[in-house]
Amino acid sequence: MIRAKQPQRHGSTSSRPNHNKDITIKFGGGNYDSQSKKKHSKSVAANPQGILAKSFVAGIVLLLFMGRTHFQSQSTTTKLNLKQALPKLDLPKDWQSWTFKRFKTEFQCYHRPSSAFELYTVEDFQMMRDTYIQYVDRSYKFDDPVPPTEGYSLHVKGTPQPYHAKKQHVADGGQRGLYASRDIHKGELVHNGTKSDVSFPDANAYRRFIFGLPKREMGCDVTEWTWTQKQGENGPLKLMTGFTISILINEGWTDDDVNVLPESDVSPLFYATRDIQKGEELLTTYETLYSADLDAVGLMWA
Repeated sequence: MIRAKQPQRHGSTSSRPNHNKDITIKFGGGNYDSQSKKKHSKSVAANPQGILAKSFVAGIVLLLFMGRTHFQSQSTTTKLNLKQALPKLDLPKDWQSWTFKRFKTEFQCYHRPSSAFELYTVEDFQMMRDTYIQYVDRSYKFDDPVPPTEGYSLHVKGTPQPYHAKKQHVADGGQRGLYASRDIHKGELVHNGTKSDVSFPDANAYRRFIFGLPKREMGCDVTEWTWTQKQGENGPLKLMTGFTISILINEGWTDDDVNVLPESDVSPLFYATRDIQKGEELLTTYETLYSADLDAVGLMWA
């Protein structure tokens, strides 16, 4: 879904060389000397208490050395694993100048058949979430107990929102969308974007994310599921997307089609504008909240 001004149906829409070298910890040792052994045996007989004291001290030193070596080995392993967890992106030389349209053109997003618009699995959403954490925000946590294929916790933690995702038959357009799982009353909270939407700090973070996705089809979907939104009345304008089925809400063709709207043009809270029957598709308008002022955030449309 790119959130455009004209009605749309967005529900349809590196390898890296291993630079790490094997780390070998070499332990030092000495040569065995029979003459030294004989002298050492005599000294033991002459002063057994002194030898015991020295042996005790030597044992303590050995334990400390082994513990330090073990700690250093553990630290080295941790650093290696962390480095391996940050694969290097194979970016084009001019990646920072890629426009929104170029992504869609290079990824062949304009020529996707309706059969390409399948519903995402938990694994698909997890790939997108992992990519976001890896290349956008390492501290972000996706910890909602509701699987993304069911949405997120709307009210009580673990209880999803009152809709489900469904794909239409190809004969009907093959679009993906959201449908009421039960009757929804007018004025009822239907969607809370604070629990599902994610933002990008800048256009380059968005570009890295797109390039980092494991499948180009996912990149095409993200370009359909992108909008810009102010973070509060006086907050900055940010690029946004989402990694749950809530991202599949479509736009109504007419005002009469629309049955879900946000509280305001900066609010992520969506309410039912009328009673919605079970099985009815949820439809909103992108004019109110889901516009896409790409130039303003440095991504540029073309």
